[in-house]
Amino acid sequence: MVYAALAVLLLTGFYPIRRAWHGNRRTTLRHAISWGGGAWTAWCLAACVSAAWPGTHSTLARYFALCLTACAAVAVLGARRPGVAAWNFVVCGLFAVLLLPVANQLGEVRLNALEATFLSGALAVGFVNHLPTRLATVVLPVGAACALEMCLLLGITGIDGTWADPTALALLAAAPWLGLAAARRGKPIADEFDREWLAFRDRFGMVWALPARDQFNRAAANGKWGVVLDWMGLRPTGESTAALPATPLAGLRGVLKRFGPDEER
Repeated sequence: MVYAALAVLLLTGFYPIRRAWHGNRRTTLRHAISWGGGAWTAWCLAACVSAAWPGTHSTLARYFALCLTACAAVAVLGARRPGVAAWNFVVCGLFAVLLLPVANQLGEVRLNALEATFLSGALAVGFVNHLPTRLATVVLPVGAACALEMCLLLGITGIDGTWADPTALALLAAAPWLGLAAARRGKPIADEFDREWLAFRDRFGMVWALPARDQFNRAAANGKWGVVLDWMGLRPTGESTAALPATPLAGLRGVLKRFGPDEER
């Protein structure tokens, strides 16, 4: 009954995921969100399998879901034009590599230290990428859930599947709703520049926000705009400038055009 209830809760998570897809369908993140939808489907199936066939089958289902979650995390690293579509081949290659231990063990999940480290590293990339953003409310419970599932796969002493697996699935079920709540409760940002910058930062994470910030700041210094972009938004440098107020915003949009709608390329 516990796993059946968790499966139902996980299924409700498709609503926030659909909202995320709708909000990003015209950006380069649509591929990563598609991978995320696949991972979420796998977690729903894992809960159903755990309810029906506890044991080896549920272990395989959870490992499959972990692999797809890692693929969704890595998919964000290629979310930039040109090459965003081609990056899917890299992610598919990662998925194939992650499934090699199962193929070698004829359907059983027995990870050695190198395989466990590789999967954990792929998962950590996505979590660390969004930790300093508003999506931390999503990645923290997902990260804790994946850590519990990895401990179960590795047979870590003290991690009992009778409580760890349901706890992990409950954390996962809460994550998309926490993300939706964070998006709705965010304070309104009056400044258009900061609004666009923070939306990009929260969606794409550090891996793309830091290079974009550096590129903007180089342009601002060369153009003597009298502003600098930090992690929280635009601030004046105190230098005199004759730049028009719209110049920094146009510069930011120029930097971010590789991530936005297709027609803005």
